[in-house]
Amino acid sequence: MAIALETQEKAKEIILAGLRAQAHGSVRFCDIHATVRLNAEDEEFLDVIVIYEGPREELNVHHLNALHGEIKQQLIEAGVLHIPPVGYTDRASYDQMLSEMAAARTQSSLI
Repeated sequence: MAIALETQEKAKEIILAGLRAQAHGSVRFCDIHATVRLNAEDEEFLDVIVIYEGPREELNVHHLNALHGEIKQQLIEAGVLHIPPVGYTDRASYDQMLSEMAAARTQSSLI
């Protein structure tokens, strides 16, 4: 079953709200990049990258690990049947990744 764009957006909202409710020092969670992927059984799932600003050392690993349990029911109610893996990257690294992807697209369109 395809994951609708509306469901993806709701999942992003739930994840951001869950993270922002936690204590992570001066770290600010800016946005989420979510991609729909297929697992080994050809079922769709969300692959989530959280973009943050602030010192990585201030990310509270215990809170990050507890996030799934805190938001699992909300995600299921929103229609996300497979709880997404969540990765974290700082804003500068994310911006660099986007630039590299854009350059690669431009390069491939020239071929």
